[in-house]
Amino acid sequence: MKKGLLLLLLFSMMTGCANVYSEEEGYRMAIINHGFPVPKNASEIKPEACTTEIAKSAKYKLKGIGGEQGVPPTHYLEEIKKWGWAEWEERRSDHARFYEKEGKVISLVFQQDIFDVFEMSKEVTE
Repeated sequence: MKKGLLLLLLFSMMTGCANVYSEEEGYRMAIINHGFPVPKNASEIKPEACTTEIAKSAKYKLKGIGGEQGVPPTHYLEEIKKWGWAEWEERRSDHARFYEKEGKVISLVFQQDIFDVFEMSKEVTE
């Protein structure tokens, strides 16, 4: 009985820490664009509705991704560039970043523990 309780407690502790941003966890493809990275342990949650400016959207929850001020981790931004995405620095704001690759434009919007990935529509990219 004690062994089972100990294993349950250990499992609970491990799963409680599983969704925290860590550059060691690595990255995977975003569900809306397979060429864009998102942290591997980010959980998908209900995305924002698409608009005329947004063709596709995905929303992820990950503790520590945006901090209190919505500022993304430097390592994540570096990883995006490694995957071949060029930032549109002139459109950058405190919470939003825009990246372009092969005619596609992706916008990232960061909040504390949540971030949105938007693939922008053709009207915005032209």
